[in-house]
Amino acid sequence: MTKIAISLDDEVARELAKLAREAQLSEEGLVREAVERPVQGQHGTAIPRFARRLGPLATQGPAR
Repeated sequence: MTKIAISLDDEVARELAKLAREAQLSEEGLVREAVERPVQGQHGTAIPRFARRLGPLATQGPAR
């Protein structure tokens, strides 16, 4: 596994920590899923693990 360092504004880092707690993931795990998502999207629709814990998602119909 390759490690990559990123810099975030303080406010973004606080929001990331809050989202990670709500999703019961580490901040690292949440960022990893966010980065992997577009790659997985090329292979089909995938729901990130943290989203599954948040409950069912409502889908919108086509825009008119």
